[in-house]
Amino acid sequence: MPIYRCSAPEGALTGSMKARMAEAITDAHSEETGAPRAFVRVFFHDVPRGDAYISGRLDTESSMIEGSIRAGRTLETKQRLLKRISASWQNITGLSQMHLVAWLTEFDSSNSMEFGLILPHAGEEAEWLAAHPDVVQRAY
Repeated sequence: MPIYRCSAPEGALTGSMKARMAEAITDAHSEETGAPRAFVRVFFHDVPRGDAYISGRLDTESSMIEGSIRAGRTLETKQRLLKRISASWQNITGLSQMHLVAWLTEFDSSNSMEFGLILPHAGEEAEWLAAHPDVVQRAY
């Protein structure tokens, strides 16, 4: 359900950093929203030198985290989530929050599928899982 796309300069993140960051994002998302951990997906993309610019100039320091989450969370929840992810990024990667752009994009779960099923609305995960008990076991 939630999908996080992390982009950083090529070579800036080790495999261990990526694994720790994926765990931190999963923890933050699950704890702040109540969504099951099994739904959180994290992808990493290396940005080759020469492929990023800011103000029309080459940028070799910036990183991005884009989170696509189901609509229905409070502003406070979303801001706590962003702050936790940003702090984890700096702590785990050593890359400054000053060079991190992070945002959340919300989508209507009625227009989304995972595991071959239409997704539940935020806060309705327990009922959805009860109606489809084999989903997580089958998928993982």
